Amino acid sequence: MKTFFNILHTINNSKIKHYPDEPFVILNNNGDNQHIIYLMNHIYYKEKQTNKTREFSRNAFAKLNALNDILKNSFYSDELKETIFNTFTKAQKCYYAFSRLAYIYKIKKHKYVVTDDLMTNKLDPNNKLTFILVEKNNNYLFNINELVTIIETAIGNSPNFFSDPLAPLNPYNNQKLGIATLYNIYFQMKHNHSVISLLFHCFFLENFNKYLFSELHETIIRENAIKKYTLNSPYILLYTSVFYMLENNKYTQKLLIHKHFPKKILVDIFRPFLFHYYMIHYYIKNTSKIYFSKILLHIKLKKFYEYNPLFGRVKIKLTKYNNKIIKREYFFNQKYISFYNITPN
Repeated sequence: MKTFFNILHTINNSKIKHYPDEPFVILNNNGDNQHIIYLMNHIYYKEKQTNKTREFSRNAFAKLNALNDILKNSFYSDELKETIFNTFTKAQKCYYAFSRLAYIYKIKKHKYVVTDDLMTNKLDPNNKLTFILVEKNNNYLFNINELVTIIETAIGNSPNFFSDPLAPLNPYNNQKLGIATLYNIYFQMKHNHSVISLLFHCFFLENFNKYLFSELHETIIRENAIKKYTLNSPYILLYTSVFYMLENNKYTQKLLIHKHFPKKILVDIFRPFLFHYYMIHYYIKNTSKIYFSKILLHIKLKKFYEYNPLFGRVKIKLTKYNNKIIKREYFFNQKYISFYNITPN
């Protein structure tokens, strides 16, 4: 924080530089300097008061709250508020410029210990999709999309669909990704105009605090967990659930699906339907999304059945010669309408 205070003094052309943690002295400074000193003192004590454990979080919280207090102070004139705000803004720009310079220096000084993505493809450090993680005097190259997937897997951890976020780790050394790294990843994606998932954005909104994230965004985490489970789980885990779902609908319970119908094909057809089935049973109770899933699932299963009531049955083709059957061929009725092509009207 002292670096930021020093920048404030320099921008304000202070002849005598005094810092909040130094012994009290009487300074003959002009009015603007006195208000800048008050701002620094206010930032200093705000930082002492906060219960945030991370230095980055403490500094950001203290600076922004102290500035906000001054801008809301009715005893300050609008002109003085604007002067203080402009000085603060210039100091922030200088501070981040020095931080960026330090980051570039570290990249050039430290060695690259990982230069491939997780699929062992070579990465170009200058590519906009390459993220350089600087950690303990080493540089790690990542495809930023793979890195975001690692983060989302950790923060979306939900055993039995109950939110239990984990700290995102560097997969090469199992060290936690620092808050500054997470911010850099988020803003690099913003700079690249990449699509940021709702899960990662909500994590950002809570200053990458996994406890606040879990408490305030449980509904989003739960829905994400259900979606990942239904769309990515091996078909063998979902096969029985497909039949439970079909039997609980008065239309699809009439389907006679042969026991030898290919299991993988059956599950892949019904994965989108199964998402809403799991939403009904495992989403947070008494919410509108459960009601929506109930209505939507009922309509779509009904129309699925109406499109082909014979879906899943076995057909036999007989080949005869001299009125004798010489060959039997079995075919399954696989004609169906996709979940996404069924209109709910």
